[in-house]
Amino acid sequence: MKQIEAQKEGIAFVEIVGSEPHNLGAARRRVHCWSGIEVHSVQQEVLCGPAWHQLKSDCPVLSIVVNESGGRCEARLAVDQVVKAPNRDRRKVGHTSLIPGGMSIWGYSDEISRVDELRLVLDPERVLEIMGGKFPLTRLDEPHLMFFDEDIQALARLLASIEGEASGSGLLGDSLTAAIIARFARLNMSGTQPPRRLGLSGHQLRVVTAFMAERLAQPVRLAELAALAGLSSSQFGRAFKVSTGVTPHRWHLQGRIDYAKRLLMDRNNSLVGIALDTGFSEQSPFTRAFRAMTGISPGAWRRIRLK
Repeated sequence: MKQIEAQKEGIAFVEIVGSEPHNLGAARRRVHCWSGIEVHSVQQEVLCGPAWHQLKSDCPVLSIVVNESGGRCEARLAVDQVVKAPNRDRRKVGHTSLIPGGMSIWGYSDEISRVDELRLVLDPERVLEIMGGKFPLTRLDEPHLMFFDEDIQALARLLASIEGEASGSGLLGDSLTAAIIARFARLNMSGTQPPRRLGLSGHQLRVVTAFMAERLAQPVRLAELAALAGLSSSQFGRAFKVSTGVTPHRWHLQGRIDYAKRLLMDRNNSLVGIALDTGFSEQSPFTRAFRAMTGISPGAWRRIRLK
């Protein structure tokens, strides 16, 4: 398999390359590492007529189709071997497939123009860490093709919309990836009770919020926060939201925006400088985040306050 050098953290990602492609157009691929899991975001253009390619990886892969334009695509055991998908609603876009390591699966479509897909490379050790040791690893050895789950689809669409870690989206990517794995785990742990909705203790909450408050201009990762609380990533994400009503990413982002407001009160601080001081890579993602949280741009907010 071909190696891609990662932009961050010195990680070498394994590129999952489909072989024997037929009728495929250009593809855009982004690769990130969130919660220690490789996440490949693929936007594949498809030419007119039937199209297919073979997909294989050394590690188990959770393939989540989040968008199908012009038709429907499917996972097959061979180009001419259709797989029955009893719970797939053809009226809804997308589906999920678990592909065991070393197994070849074919992606097939007819009269489709584009497919957007997320591929999570499920390293068993990282999956166990995220789930606090509670995951039936034997399920990763069994193919489970083209099932549909609303929660996985919603989480995957949010994850696919993240452009990169440079704009401070690492904590969001970590949280969404852990949530997808936790949801997939619950779907595969028959007879287990749903997780209890317990929040953090007062001490845990003070420790993690103080940690985030001291790092408003720095990236914060979910595994760091979970370790401070003595929980797995999936447990921490649920407990933090129970205690605060928001996700860790939302809490940290709100702190960054509040800090930006304080900086905006000084006319000598440029918008570019404020963006960098609050952990954004440049002004445009800062403006988008500020507008999303307040309803107006940083410049407009400053003009109103400093009239």
